[in-house]
Amino acid sequence: MKVRQNLGSIIITFLILAIIVVTVLLSLDLCGLISLPEKISLKTYFPSVVQAMGTADEDVYYPDYKATGTTVKVEEPVQGEGGATLSDFVNTNTTTGSDSNNNSNDDSYNVTDNSYFYNQLDTYGKTIYSKMYSSLDELKTGTATIDFGTTFNDLLQMADGERIITDAFQLSINALLLDHPEIFYLDVTKLYMYTESTKTISGTTYRVSIGPDENGSYLSEGFYSESDVLVAESQIQAELNSIIDSLSGSTYDKVKQIHDYLIDNIVYDSDSNLDMSHSIYGALVNNLAVCDGYAKSFKYILDNIGISCVEVCGVAENSNGETENHAWNDVLINGSWYAVDVTWDDPIILGGRGILTDDLRYANFLKGSNTFYLSHQEDGYVVSNGEFNYPTLSDSDY
Repeated sequence: MKVRQNLGSIIITFLILAIIVVTVLLSLDLCGLISLPEKISLKTYFPSVVQAMGTADEDVYYPDYKATGTTVKVEEPVQGEGGATLSDFVNTNTTTGSDSNNNSNDDSYNVTDNSYFYNQLDTYGKTIYSKMYSSLDELKTGTATIDFGTTFNDLLQMADGERIITDAFQLSINALLLDHPEIFYLDVTKLYMYTESTKTISGTTYRVSIGPDENGSYLSEGFYSESDVLVAESQIQAELNSIIDSLSGSTYDKVKQIHDYLIDNIVYDSDSNLDMSHSIYGALVNNLAVCDGYAKSFKYILDNIGISCVEVCGVAENSNGETENHAWNDVLINGSWYAVDVTWDDPIILGGRGILTDDLRYANFLKGSNTFYLSHQEDGYVVSNGEFNYPTLSDSDY
């Protein structure tokens, strides 16, 4: 009898201890001090709210590059090929590249920097940028969700946390695409940042993720699967290899050869109906682009031969005297920055015939601030509380 009583006492004691342990664990989980598996956590019975904070184009300066392009009328054909911009847009009396500059082979300053805009982000923006960049293989599917977990929980507890994280998201996505033109397959207007808030006894916990709209895809128009993106990447790589193999000479020579190649091989997309025309795929594979397609391609090629180059967003006065959103490049040669507007060096020739002089073909090639800013104006505005800075140009032309 005593044995049965002792056994019963042991069982009861064990059950009491088990109840205490389970209660403690569930309580700690509810307080957020530990995390139990979802299937046994009581937090699943508390309401969670998931909301989309915004997309990368909400209240963001994300230029709509449906520009008319520059035009020029040529009365009589002359020697030389390629396009140009109107001569009155800049002072074309300056010489493009002196002999001493052209013969320079000093590449010591020309270190490719694909983090120019990344370095201008705050800690939150850098966290988002880095996570997105490390997840590119997943992003090529167009449907993957990038989970940041509770990384931004402390921030979202703050009164203005939601605004800060939304600005950081928008800035970081812009910076990512400006630094990396090889990311041609994302439509950032279809990327959403989501927050999931879970209320517990100890308060609210926030989780953040970035992904597509429900049942949607954030791949750019013309790309419908990861395999489409991979095929496109191989096409771009083949074109890049061919271009690089054709280059020779000094840094100046290579920059000029790339400038000329893009002018000779790309047709300006006057209708601008294709998303691809805004990317290196449209420019290098389809040979059809608008200004940011030219600018991204110029940077992409220079990136791959170790010459620092950034894409610049702003406004410019076109050949009709109208101000429009525009994109061009700043490139670093021998320690100084110069502006290059490949698009405006490849205008639409009125009547479809005519060959332009070199003075016009290089009217926007390696220009300093004294001439380039006569027709162009930088605009680094991105969100309400953030903007990007661009390199300081040399005063004089190269």
